Amino acid sequence: MKKILFGILIIMSLFLVACNGNEDTKVSINTDFIVSDEAMFTDKDLNTDYSVSDVIEIKLFEDKIESNSNLDIVGTTVTIKNGGTYLITGTLANGQIIIDAPNQKPTLLLSGASITTQGSSPIYVKSCNKTFITLYKNTVNYLNSVGEYVSIDENNIDSVIFSKDDLTINGEGSIEINSPTGNGIVGKDDLVISSGNLLINAQNHGIEANNSIRLATPTITINCGKDGIHAENEDEAKGYAYISSPTISINAGGDGIDVSGNIQIEGGVIDITTTQGNTTDSYKGIKAGATIFLNNGKLKIDSYDDSLHGSDILINNCDTTLLSGDDGIHADNTLEINDGTISIEKSYEGLEAQNITINNGNITLIASDDGINAAGGTDNSGFGGGFAPDNFGRPGRPPNGMGGGMGGGSSDGSIVINDGTINITASGDGIDANGYLEINGGFVTVCGPTQGDTAVLDYDLTGTINGGSFIGTGSSMMAQTLTSTNHGIISLSVGNQSAGKTITVSDSNGNELLSYTPKLNYAIFIVSLPDLTKGESYTVRIGDLEGIFDAQ
Repeated sequence: MKKILFGILIIMSLFLVACNGNEDTKVSINTDFIVSDEAMFTDKDLNTDYSVSDVIEIKLFEDKIESNSNLDIVGTTVTIKNGGTYLITGTLANGQIIIDAPNQKPTLLLSGASITTQGSSPIYVKSCNKTFITLYKNTVNYLNSVGEYVSIDENNIDSVIFSKDDLTINGEGSIEINSPTGNGIVGKDDLVISSGNLLINAQNHGIEANNSIRLATPTITINCGKDGIHAENEDEAKGYAYISSPTISINAGGDGIDVSGNIQIEGGVIDITTTQGNTTDSYKGIKAGATIFLNNGKLKIDSYDDSLHGSDILINNCDTTLLSGDDGIHADNTLEINDGTISIEKSYEGLEAQNITINNGNITLIASDDGINAAGGTDNSGFGGGFAPDNFGRPGRPPNGMGGGMGGGSSDGSIVINDGTINITASGDGIDANGYLEINGGFVTVCGPTQGDTAVLDYDLTGTINGGSFIGTGSSMMAQTLTSTNHGIISLSVGNQSAGKTITVSDSNGNELLSYTPKLNYAIFIVSLPDLTKGESYTVRIGDLEGIFDAQ
């Protein structure tokens, strides 16, 4: 016979602080920046079909250059001053190709070319309307800078490919870029890489541009000491990245992708690893000074610092796997998730923003601190294991003996869950809203610990459930529960229960409504299901113990 839990299972007190007008604090993300492939790439950017019958030949012979046209050749340096298509073949031991063709659109067709340059760029675009570098099909090309970069004019040349004006790289071939003392590719205007296979090894940034970086369908591998992809501009409308459907692998000693403006990712496969380098203080996976917009694709990030970090983050759909030494996803202002699969396998805090809205998606996260945190402040949590206290302050607590009166947190944050499947395993608070928490749909599970200053739910103002399901287990020290006008809620203190001990809830007819097995030890149990009716009695079983309780 089951033992009845009289002394162990007791109904928890419900603590709420009145709040007027949750609607007034709801926010949305400005999406005016969102564009399409048609706006980002011209027909010529995408065209890789070139005939070698109508070209100007530039032949490289170790220590000399020859051409079938009257080009400006001085020693091992050739300067291109007009438009046209230039077929480049052969090997140059120490030389340079310079584009100085104002208002022209020359094309460099690399076909098995290998250029090494001492102290400067193998390809230097000094002036043009736009330059195209096309990797001829089925060929492998090599560009190498060796030694420290030395100034040859007013421009600070610091990369293997350096362009003062618009630059497009495309083609059906491959290129290997090596920059042991500087950057890989630098564009001081718009930089387009629409196709081709690129391997970039650089001491500093892998790819850098001032105005924008636009990637269509290339395959890019970057190993670098600073940021893998970096765009920065004082103009808020510039310094952005548009990523259509490439295959990218980045191993960076700084940020994987870092832009001062917006990042839009429309698809592709992106794999980023960041480690603590010696020349920078930021090691995030993807970082944006404005908005990160994930619309499609497959993303995997293993980052020393935050995996995704932006002013605002909008996720429409993406297959995302994140391992973070700090926050999995951090937005200074607003985080909105509309769909997709998000797996945060390691983090300090899983999701953090001032305002968080989850409209749909499949989210699984593991956090060493809070699972979801509506912070109402600016992130200052630090890196790795040695974190400084959050600038957000400690969340507010219930007003009496169960941890009351700590306060100190800003209460302008919000967490709104409208749909989706959300599984949280947290060593801190499961859901921490320095403001209000509202669950309108979906299936939310929180598995928290029993030790420390933690809670399954921690909100300053209100915690309501109007639809969907919620299951929570964890510590009883700072216990708060939900309130609802629709659902029945059972909130119980259950003593000290071991991880792996199954909880079942059945109605008065013996129909099992829930079977749930927490992964961590627990001292409280909170459940709200559409099948729970206020005032009705339900049987709760934990192992070989059981009790009958009314839903509140």
